[in-house]
Amino acid sequence: MGVKKMKAAVLVDKRNIEIREVDRPVLKSNEVLIKLKNCGICTLEQRLFRGDMKIFYPIILGHEASGVVEEAGEDVLSEFAVGTRVALDMVTRCGECHYCRTGQSNMCQNRFNKGVRVLGGFGEYVAVKASQVYPIHDIMSFQEAVFVEPVSCCIRSLKKIRLDLAEDLLVVGAGPMGLMHLQVARAMGARVFVSDPDLERLKTAAQLGAAVTIDPLNENIESITKELTDGRGVDACIVTSPAKSALSDAVNALGKVGRMNIYTSYDDGPELPIDANTLHRGEYLITGTEGRTPCDFYQALRLISFGYVDIKPLISKIVSYSEITEGFEYAMSNSTLRVLLDHEADA
Repeated sequence: MGVKKMKAAVLVDKRNIEIREVDRPVLKSNEVLIKLKNCGICTLEQRLFRGDMKIFYPIILGHEASGVVEEAGEDVLSEFAVGTRVALDMVTRCGECHYCRTGQSNMCQNRFNKGVRVLGGFGEYVAVKASQVYPIHDIMSFQEAVFVEPVSCCIRSLKKIRLDLAEDLLVVGAGPMGLMHLQVARAMGARVFVSDPDLERLKTAAQLGAAVTIDPLNENIESITKELTDGRGVDACIVTSPAKSALSDAVNALGKVGRMNIYTSYDDGPELPIDANTLHRGEYLITGTEGRTPCDFYQALRLISFGYVDIKPLISKIVSYSEITEGFEYAMSNSTLRVLLDHEADA
């Protein structure tokens, strides 16, 4: 029998995606073959598309993915019946390095090694380890299941700053990641303030439960947050906006012993707008986060299933394979939240 083929959106150079017939993954004995249904066009994919980042060419992008089980390898221990609806954690963790063994597998030293599958969610099929496959409840749609991955990154982010019950949190940036941080933080019992210069995004933040929304172009974030916290400033802050001014806004809004997570990444290397003495005397904690762990992923799946995170307002557009380039251009617009690829829209 010849090698089976599948359709895939392949990035062959920056801003150049081709729809190709490629070899379907050959299933290993410890893997599960998934027929994909939806995949998000995340910020990572956008950076790769623009050429701001490069892994290698050609590459099948996509890591926020959902689908159904097509086949399970003979050494897979869990029961993954054909047709089981699933969300996928697309990070391949080795389970052997220092970070995997210490519960920080989001930093796995071998996740990008030669021979390891990288991304792949824009193909019709993907083969992953059984540990990367998470069955979803019947009430969760494939579109909602795509958001398990980004929500899990928000959970990791908020754990990192040890967000606690009844604390005040400022989220700087009301893009899709900011709006997901907002909802997860509210589920954790925090009061959340959201800042963004886009008034439509602020309107969405208010609808999703922000206690206060702030327009930094016309309002003073520091004054407003201190007024609402008896002059102290917020307990914690998440920076999801890549604007350099967002860093200053976050630092200025923090109260003493405040914790800040720089969730976003930058194309250059901006310096932190805080001096060592201020950091020392105020006992501030400033950190960053990258990715998520399997525990975060599982918790995200449950949060969405419980209805604590509503992703429907975050879907701006759904595209087919034939519209994928248009989808990328739309995803990179400031007015867009999340664009999804529907693998079966052209069928």
